[in-house]
Amino acid sequence: MDAFVWSSFALDPRDPAHAHLRAADHDRAVTCSLLDEAYAEGRLDTVERAERVEVAQTARTLGDLASLLLDLVPDARAVPVPTLAPGTRSEIQAEAERAWRRQRSSALVGVLAPSLITWAIWGAVYLASDGHASFPWPLIVMAATLANLLRVLLTRDEIVASEREKLERRRAKELARSRTRAPSGEETLRAARDAAKRKAGEAARALEADVLRRVNERLDGRRQQGRGPDGRR
Repeated sequence: MDAFVWSSFALDPRDPAHAHLRAADHDRAVTCSLLDEAYAEGRLDTVERAERVEVAQTARTLGDLASLLLDLVPDARAVPVPTLAPGTRSEIQAEAERAWRRQRSSALVGVLAPSLITWAIWGAVYLASDGHASFPWPLIVMAATLANLLRVLLTRDEIVASEREKLERRRAKELARSRTRAPSGEETLRAARDAAKRKAGEAARALEADVLRRVNERLDGRRQQGRGPDGRR
């Protein structure tokens, strides 16, 4: 029994917005079926099942039914699968281009920030040395960061195509996950009924075997009593 069984109800009885609403016959039947399943699994004894079934059959609101199941069914709410905002090809293309512009901005900042810092350090050292010229090593930092900026600018189409391919793969995975079907309410009820039938059948067979054993024991006892000490009647 898992959290999907809550979807068997017309409205989720755990929701405070639904708790005060009147329960339908279908909701009562679902609750009784789930209680039977819990009994079949050994999580309720005969007395507990009978008490809860009686309450379920006379319950007026959905909240009354939910209170009978909260310690039997997981209360986890369904977690929505995060979906990718762009859906059409044009939306995916626009998102890929925005990703390239973010890379361009990041590369531009990667040029300006290190350059300002390194030139400031170089200038401080230059002034501290009484104006003696030294090798302008910040040019090396600028060359490396400018190379990355040029790469982003010159390979725009390749970057956009790569981002578009990533978004399309992600979209396909999310669509595949969204198609994974949860058990329907009817299937849940059918499984609960089958489990209850199996449990009842096992109990009936166990009772039948116990009765036969007791009858055989009594018959054997009478046969022994009907025989004398020498084993004769």
